Amino acid sequence: MKTFLAIVLLLPLSLQAAAGEIRGTCEVRFVGTSSLHDFSGTGRCLPFSAPLVRTPEGGTVLPAVELEVPVAEMKTGIDSRDAKMREMFHADRHPRIRAEARGIDADALRGRMRADREGKAPIGIALGINGVERTIQATAGNLKEEGNRVLFEIEFPVSLKEFGLSPPTVLGIIRVGDRVAVKGTFALEVSEDPR
Repeated sequence: MKTFLAIVLLLPLSLQAAAGEIRGTCEVRFVGTSSLHDFSGTGRCLPFSAPLVRTPEGGTVLPAVELEVPVAEMKTGIDSRDAKMREMFHADRHPRIRAEARGIDADALRGRMRADREGKAPIGIALGINGVERTIQATAGNLKEEGNRVLFEIEFPVSLKEFGLSPPTVLGIIRVGDRVAVKGTFALEVSEDPR
């Protein structure tokens, strides 16, 4: 669940200005269900950066941004459940969840978010879990821009089965549901190219 996510980040770019670079971090929260009760957990992506490119028309594009979330750092607050989660993700072979977004028109994305009544806009990301990659539709929202700092969230559901994962059971009775809701909260620093 990587959210993951996101990926996406690309969004904002508060910079109506020139080409440069983004540097960012993200915190991930996921919520799952089970036949006993719902549960939640957290994770974080490794720090990331991506170049910003100015188009001939004067817009700003993120050609690609990649994120990685270490599975070993994802926590639900119960050690035994965390161990089962890492086992489900095959963390020994696939230690990171990866997310990537390509060709993001930052100005258009910001415009869609501002025009939407709820301040949201769709964004496609490639999500890699357990060696399986799927393109999913996420929703970006809650955009805040303060100088060269950009904050936003990305939300999307994940089907464990679509990534070849078998939801764990406890004592053969308690079953974890297939769908997990993921939300990534991103903080970006935007720097402009002085040239």
